[in-house]
Amino acid sequence: MNRFETIHERIAALVEKLGNGKNTLFASLIGSSEANVRGYIKGVVPKYDVLERIVKNLDVNPEWLLTGEGNMLRHEPQAIAGGTAAHEDSVPIPMVDISVAAGSCGYDNPDFVETVSTLRMPENMLRFGARYFCVRVRGESMAPTILDSSYVIVRLLERAEWEEMPEQHVFVVSDREGRAYLKRIKNRLAQHGFITCMSDNPDKVCYPNFNLQYDEINCILHAEWYISAKMPNIHQTYYHKVSELEDKVDVLQNQMERIVKKFTTD
Repeated sequence: MNRFETIHERIAALVEKLGNGKNTLFASLIGSSEANVRGYIKGVVPKYDVLERIVKNLDVNPEWLLTGEGNMLRHEPQAIAGGTAAHEDSVPIPMVDISVAAGSCGYDNPDFVETVSTLRMPENMLRFGARYFCVRVRGESMAPTILDSSYVIVRLLERAEWEEMPEQHVFVVSDREGRAYLKRIKNRLAQHGFITCMSDNPDKVCYPNFNLQYDEINCILHAEWYISAKMPNIHQTYYHKVSELEDKVDVLQNQMERIVKKFTTD
């Protein structure tokens, strides 16, 4: 007899296995809402596009999803040393566009968040019960610390956590206008009701600091892990600045010598 006789039972099993037993996490993986997932489990028949996203985003076996026959996943994890599975004790993290991740996780959640792919991370590297996203970095505002086209794993903060945000950490912040920023934050919410958003890029003409008031903020996500194929060369940046400073000193010294020579010969 099939263990999961109905599609509702099978979706509940997927929530348990791939969503760590949490409707909200599973909803983020398939671009839906917690209320919709709860409905699918209780008896609402999911539409075709929902089934398609479950299969595509989570690598679920479509035959199993529709009929209960076969394996749950199209590519079951291979056994590794000690008999444990590759996916055991790991959590799927949805990879989404940074503007979508930041702009849609406040109080005005849309029912659909486009998930580009998923990334699995060990469960013990993440905070239990928290909601995570993997977002791609675009631009040079956080260089040389965080490079363009790299990825950060961010955790959605509850509004009650905002005033206790650690100082000078990196966050994704979205405002009420739908703009999203990856910035280092000075937290002045408790004392003055605003945060200061700062770029690590030393070019403050192109990347100036700016403030956001409490009521201008939609949501905040804490950057907790950084993934990049390129190693930031902070020393190179430092020595380049030193070299520029030395060049300026050489020019000034030459000008001073010419001035002194002029006065001594007159």
